[in-house]
Amino acid sequence: MNKKLIIFDLDGTLLDTSADLADSMNGMLSFYGFPNITREQAKEYIGNGAKNFVLRSLPENARGEVEKYLKKYNEIYNSSGSPKTALYNGMDEVLFSAKRAGALVAIASNKPQPSTDEVYAKYLKPFDFDYVYGNRAGFAHKPDKECGEFILHELNVGRENALVVGDGETDVVFSQNLGCGCVAVTWGYRKKSVLQSAGAKIFADTPEELKIIIEKFVR
Repeated sequence: MNKKLIIFDLDGTLLDTSADLADSMNGMLSFYGFPNITREQAKEYIGNGAKNFVLRSLPENARGEVEKYLKKYNEIYNSSGSPKTALYNGMDEVLFSAKRAGALVAIASNKPQPSTDEVYAKYLKPFDFDYVYGNRAGFAHKPDKECGEFILHELNVGRENALVVGDGETDVVFSQNLGCGCVAVTWGYRKKSVLQSAGAKIFADTPEELKIIIEKFVR
């Protein structure tokens, strides 16, 4: 029997990171004297990597120096300890169930690898993921399929045996580019209408619904 692989997005899917991301962004913005953003704005701006999050949060006339502001943001976020981040209620059972069923589980995040590793160690290590991918030099961000193909190769899984689980349009298009199935979850940072517009067909409104979908996929 071929192994099945579940590729989870991180922010907004497994973990609610929005408060810590907003706090770190506002720390950077305040440092340079820029207006702060709200938590709702942070949720809207998250999803295409830290650089794009910074770009969207900056005043338009400051975006030409995005690398400087990105460096400061990363310093603040990486030193914060992510104290407000939390695993979504019910996701522990989703992960344990997938592992019990014999599935491989991986993370594919646009968050930089050091930040991904940090929150994984703090909140997700007990679930023993088979691969943890955060954005790294030389790889394109999702929705490009490159990181997905890398994970499939590392775990020796065919795309027909992989399922992407994510909360954003980025994840939906990522699954399409990778040529595998997708479950769009609706408790994260995007409205269901946005996910539908991106082409999502299968939705999970609760972790319990996601658990059932994954169990059926793994069988």
